[in-house]
Amino acid sequence: MSTPDRSILSLTELVQRRANDLPDKIACYTGIDEPGSPLRSLTYSQVLRAVDRLCAYYSSEGVLPESARDDIPSEGVAAILTTTAIDLSLLEVALAKLGLSPLLISGNNSVPAVAHLCKITHASHLIFGAKYASEVKEVEKILAEEGYQLVLVEEKRFPLWGIGGVDATHIEAYCPRLTPEQEHYRTAVILHSSGSTGFPKPVFVSHKGFIANLSITLPQPSFSALPVYHGFGHYSSFRCMYHAVPFTLFPPHLPLTTTNICRIIKASPTHCTQCVAVPYVIKLLAESEEGIRALAKFDVVSYSGAAFPDELGDRLTQAGVNILSHYGSTETGGLLSSKRDFARDKAWNWLRIHGPVADYITLEDRGAGTFELVVRDGYPAKIVSNRPDNSYATKDLFVKHHERGNWVKYFGRLDDTIVQLLGEKTNPVPIELTIRGNSPYVSEAIVFGTGRPQIGCLILPSDLGMEISKDRDTFMSTIWPAIEKANSEAPSHSQLLPEMIHILPYGTEVPVATKMSILRSACYAKFKDIIDNVYDRYERGEGGSKLSFNELDLERFLYNAFIHTLGPVRTEQLDKRTDLFAFGVDSLQAVRVRNICQARLNLHGRQLAQNVVYENPSIEKLVDHILTIRSGGTVAPSNDDQHALVVSMAEKWYSKLHHSSMCSLRKNGISIRPHVVVLTGATGFLGAYILQQLVVSPDVSRVLCLVRADSHENAIARVQKSLQSRKLRLPLEEMAKIDALAANVNQENLGLRADEYEQIRSTATIIIHNAWPVNFLLGVDSFDEHLGGVVNLINLCFQSNTPTQARFFFSSSIATQGASSGIVPEDFSQSPATALQSGYGHSKWVAEKICEHAAKLNVTNIRVLRIGQLVGDTTNGVWNETEAWPLMFKTAETIGALPHLDEELSWIPIDVAARAITEIATHPLLPDGAVYHIVNPQFTNWDAILAGLRSAGLKFDTVAPELWLGLLDKSDASPEQNPTRKLLSYYQNRIARKSDRKQIRFSVNATTVLSDSIGNCAAIPENLVQKWVDNWRDSGFLRGTSVTSM
Repeated sequence: MSTPDRSILSLTELVQRRANDLPDKIACYTGIDEPGSPLRSLTYSQVLRAVDRLCAYYSSEGVLPESARDDIPSEGVAAILTTTAIDLSLLEVALAKLGLSPLLISGNNSVPAVAHLCKITHASHLIFGAKYASEVKEVEKILAEEGYQLVLVEEKRFPLWGIGGVDATHIEAYCPRLTPEQEHYRTAVILHSSGSTGFPKPVFVSHKGFIANLSITLPQPSFSALPVYHGFGHYSSFRCMYHAVPFTLFPPHLPLTTTNICRIIKASPTHCTQCVAVPYVIKLLAESEEGIRALAKFDVVSYSGAAFPDELGDRLTQAGVNILSHYGSTETGGLLSSKRDFARDKAWNWLRIHGPVADYITLEDRGAGTFELVVRDGYPAKIVSNRPDNSYATKDLFVKHHERGNWVKYFGRLDDTIVQLLGEKTNPVPIELTIRGNSPYVSEAIVFGTGRPQIGCLILPSDLGMEISKDRDTFMSTIWPAIEKANSEAPSHSQLLPEMIHILPYGTEVPVATKMSILRSACYAKFKDIIDNVYDRYERGEGGSKLSFNELDLERFLYNAFIHTLGPVRTEQLDKRTDLFAFGVDSLQAVRVRNICQARLNLHGRQLAQNVVYENPSIEKLVDHILTIRSGGTVAPSNDDQHALVVSMAEKWYSKLHHSSMCSLRKNGISIRPHVVVLTGATGFLGAYILQQLVVSPDVSRVLCLVRADSHENAIARVQKSLQSRKLRLPLEEMAKIDALAANVNQENLGLRADEYEQIRSTATIIIHNAWPVNFLLGVDSFDEHLGGVVNLINLCFQSNTPTQARFFFSSSIATQGASSGIVPEDFSQSPATALQSGYGHSKWVAEKICEHAAKLNVTNIRVLRIGQLVGDTTNGVWNETEAWPLMFKTAETIGALPHLDEELSWIPIDVAARAITEIATHPLLPDGAVYHIVNPQFTNWDAILAGLRSAGLKFDTVAPELWLGLLDKSDASPEQNPTRKLLSYYQNRIARKSDRKQIRFSVNATTVLSDSIGNCAAIPENLVQKWVDNWRDSGFLRGTSVTSM
């Protein structure tokens, strides 16, 4: 018997060599639609004669490449669109022998996709089966309209057995057009990707790459129910030929049922030791005892092409089925498998990275414990590169084994990821696999939710579920345990609610690839109306029985909603009066709880506000609010009520200030130098620049950063990372001035040990409180604990044990005066009506009032810094990409437009603001003033900003604000692709209020006495706008290449 020979140079040589050396050996078993035995055989000599007959026929039909110099044909492509059968493999070899590269097209492709593949591969001919006659006419028409000529040739399938078969017909040997040496580097076959994210992409496989891939496979007689144009099925058939072992192909005329598959397996004259299949076929067999027994008789059941449910694989393994997972791709060939000692090692779903392939594999971190597999240059079977270093990034995600360093498990596709409305990411694959793997009543599960607040799922009933799926309630109760299992393994934002499940009618055609995995984008397009209707019903609160609770039951319902959202461990300490945001509820979780309430509660047709949890930040307040809504009452407080609440909050904190007579005795005098500065918020945007300015100042010897962290080591690491992210590089001697402690200023003793607190009390000469939550949706009472932090730090100053009492500076905001008009003085406001009517603006107003009250007790040492709109720094142009203005600028690319705003802007570069704060804080003798305005006294016109953006290379139209809002509303809803859209309501409110707002100017008379940086500040120049754009291009926030890096 011939042994595998790596000296084989091409596919045509492989077939010729096997026919010469082993003419009478069986190459394959398959069947035809005739009475008698379900299987027929083909020897290697019969295979060669069948190929030669096809060569003669198609050459007579003109299916030949053009001849070039020395009569060597130029590289040409002939496409094939027909049904799967051994005939297709024979035609593939025949076209290669004619000097052509066959393009194997899956019958699952749409007409435009077929046209695209033919055009992009420069196919001259399209050989088509009768089944596709109407489709290819449409292909021809599409291409003709594009000026592309494609010759259509109807497929000729000669009999292989009986009358007219290869043994009953005289067939002349056909001489190959190319030698094996000439073929070696040419394209043997063109396969294609599944097209799950768009048009399928052609993959050109050279004879060299094809043979190299076959040479690393196992020499096992195999059974396959795969299409021969599918990557795994294609290689499996020729793998057997390479190793000279027989191959049994499921007859294509038979329906793919458990009964038929088992019948063919039993009928095979050769004991097939390996079954090659996609997970769909294995799941089909696993639905019956007969099928499981058939699988267990194979030495190994190999699968590839799609993810496989863990639960199903575990169940089959326990039943004695030896499952072998293969991972590879058309572009790279085979890469990994779970090959192991089946008797002792049951980890069927963990792929092993070992052997020669390990030298070519890189796992790149993609976050959340997932890694993308990259194949480096040089791997013999890799035939495609998609990176400058000639590596191939697969877009396939894996997770690593917690103990075995070289074990990985397939997790899903990078482009499968669903990005929801609020930016959360859901991988649909594990959810779909768990549902299918745990319920035999489910044939297919399709998770959706891109750009939506909640994921949903389409369920296709299996044969077993056909009857019961006619009654939704019965079917849902039957499959719900599988959905609960999926929910138990998913993060809260990736869990399915009953209202978000839609049952498709049994027999619905779901777009699938040849490997039987769903074509996700095609599914979303086909079922778009159904998906939209699911969300319409959900958002209107339909689709399930509505719940009407009394106060106590509503309280329980809300508590369970938070358990569902946060998890049972996190909610152990939650009670009805706990401030939800102090407790750690974030914006995504708040919206999720709101959606649960809207969907499940009987609100008599009324809608809960999107920020209802922000405005009622405890379970107790939410209960009151929902009961009021349900009874038809009014829930919005009046301005007077809101202002009274704000004033009462300030008064509550006055009593917590611990001033003593000793404070007054030490309040005056020139400050001690050099300073020891305590800084909060050092990891934030402004805080990082303040820290830089402090450490470069000769008046500062040490800066102690109080940081939210779980250890002092992590605190300093966070500070260092913050400086690096802003491109703030400091010499070692200045970095040595920085220290950091893990602290919480809202807690007693700032959350520090007694000795740590005492050291600060005895050494700190300046405290700058720059940490504050920037959240414009929170109600003012959710800032209460942060107001406690202000009091704690002021009390630390009062208790200061230094010769001159420590100075306190609070970073406030011009939002405390956002409702003012005219010129705002450098003084405290006497009414909350001057503040922007938001929790953020009011919280800063209350903090200022606490400072005012403390300043009356100790005039010299309590100061407020009202900070204006900060923009990117003057050196690198770094500006937070998550802020409203940068996100607005991004729409120059996403929608090609920016609004025309009739505004004068007092924007100040962040490094200038930080330098001004340092100048004021370290000034040797502060005057009596207590409020300073960190704003730019020179205004910049909005048109000048637009001109700067255009000079930086951005191309956009300037449109009316209302038109810009309309364009943004209609733009891509994906937060990942279009993050600006999530701030649509903010922009709508801001633009709507513009007509009511008067131009505000902030006095800087007292500020400029202490700060040259404010006094000398100029309007925003064009070159600074250029730096912003360059920085955003460098980070990938904007497209293109920065001017400064060219």
